[in-house]
Amino acid sequence: MYKLCCSAVIHSITHSRAGHLLPADPLQVAEVSVHTAPIKTVTRMKDKLSEYAPPHPASIWPLSGNILDPVRLSIVCNGPSHILQVARWFAAASEGAAAGSGNWAEPRGEAAAGPMPVCRFKNKFAYARADVPDGYRDLKLYVVFTGESGLRIIGEIQINDKKLY
Repeated sequence: MYKLCCSAVIHSITHSRAGHLLPADPLQVAEVSVHTAPIKTVTRMKDKLSEYAPPHPASIWPLSGNILDPVRLSIVCNGPSHILQVARWFAAASEGAAAGSGNWAEPRGEAAAGPMPVCRFKNKFAYARADVPDGYRDLKLYVVFTGESGLRIIGEIQINDKKLY
């Protein structure tokens, strides 16, 4: 399923409909590099579950709702405007899915064209310096991938600036 999820993201990026979601001027479209990461291990997921156990303020049922990155990949961009371009592409594609151009509940396989809906985002570029002690900043999009069997999994797409990556 991990391979299908990553393939679907890569397919969505590389087979976007020119002129629809991307700028009409091809000089404004920059290349991205996509880096996959290993699947989060069961041990790490158990550790994360225990981190969010009561009395943690995010300890709502089910605790597994705090694991938003069992599968993840990074998209490395050439600067802030490019990061926004990629984020807008995913957002516009997700809105199109919600508007009827693709049902979020429809199973999607490796060969499926089109987006995976964005269900949440986290913009660490907007955090105050004090809230980012390690200095790491990125934009994270959380997307829902639905496999051919109908099984859904949430995945994390980290959009990074090439200078910070």
